[in-house]
Amino acid sequence: MRIQEDAPLPPEVSAAEEKFAVRDADPELLAQPKPAPEPKKKKGKVAKVKGPLVYPNRRPLKDPFWMGEKHVFDITYFGVTAGEFITEVLPNKQINNRTVYHMKGSAKSTAFFGNFYRINDFVESFWDYEGLFSHRFHLVQDESKQTRDALELYDQEKLETFYWNRWNHKEKGLHENKELQPMTPFSQDSLSSLLYLRVVPLPDGAVLNFPVVSEGKTWEAQVTVIRRETIDTPMGRYKAVVVKPETKFGGVLQKRGDSYLWFSDDERRYMLRMEAQVKIGTVIAACKRIE
Repeated sequence: MRIQEDAPLPPEVSAAEEKFAVRDADPELLAQPKPAPEPKKKKGKVAKVKGPLVYPNRRPLKDPFWMGEKHVFDITYFGVTAGEFITEVLPNKQINNRTVYHMKGSAKSTAFFGNFYRINDFVESFWDYEGLFSHRFHLVQDESKQTRDALELYDQEKLETFYWNRWNHKEKGLHENKELQPMTPFSQDSLSSLLYLRVVPLPDGAVLNFPVVSEGKTWEAQVTVIRRETIDTPMGRYKAVVVKPETKFGGVLQKRGDSYLWFSDDERRYMLRMEAQVKIGTVIAACKRIE
C-alpha cells in the first residue's frame, strides 16, 4: 500500500512537526541576517555555537531560481528509457519564521520498465531563502519491492536533526525508526545539494566541500570541477561545466563508481545531465525540456 504524501505524522513527532510546519510565505517577512561565524569542530563532534543563532546570508547577486521553473529529464538505463525525472520550483513557503524555497522532485518509471522494476517516488526540500540551507526534507517511495516515507527536520538552534523513517519491504517486512542525531550547522539535504551547486562559484579545478545530512547522518560532500565543454542536448547546444560529486546511493541505485553532473555555464546554471554508475550499469538523466 502506498504511503500518501499527506499522510498524518505519528503523535511522537507532533512537537517537532509544529515547529517545522510549512505555512504560506509572508512577503514582508524577509530577514536581513548577518554572516554567521564558522562552526568549530572538536574530536569529530559538532560544536555548539555560543550566543544567539545568527543565520548566514549566502544569496547570490542574481537568483538562478524562477518560481514555476521545471526541469524534465529522460532517465535511461542500458540505453533503454526507464522513466522520467522532474524537478520543480514551487511558490515560496515559511518555516519557523523563515522564508523558504519549496523544491520538489518526482521520478516515475515507464510502463515497459515498470515490468522489471516499478518506481513512483516523490521528494521535496524546504530551503532557506537567504541562508541556502535545508529546514525540512521529505521522501516518499512507492516501488516494486518497497514503500517508504521518510521525514528529516533540521533544528539549527539545537544543532540536531530529527529523522523519522517508515520502511515496508516485501521481503524484510515493516521497519520504523525515529532518532535524533547531531548535525553540522546550515547543512544541505539530498535534494538541496544539487540546488546548492547552482549558486556557488565553480572555477576550473575547484574542489568544494559542504555538509550534507542524509538519513539522519551528517557527512561531508566533496565536488570537483572537472572541465568546461559544449554539449548537445534535446534543447540544443549548451556551454556546460562538468563536476564530479562524491555521493551516496542506496538500494538498487547503490553507487559503484564515478558520477558526473553537467550544469549550463551561465547565470541560470541549469542542470543539463546526470550520470551515475550504480550497482549494475550506468543511469543517465538527460534534460529534455525546461519550462
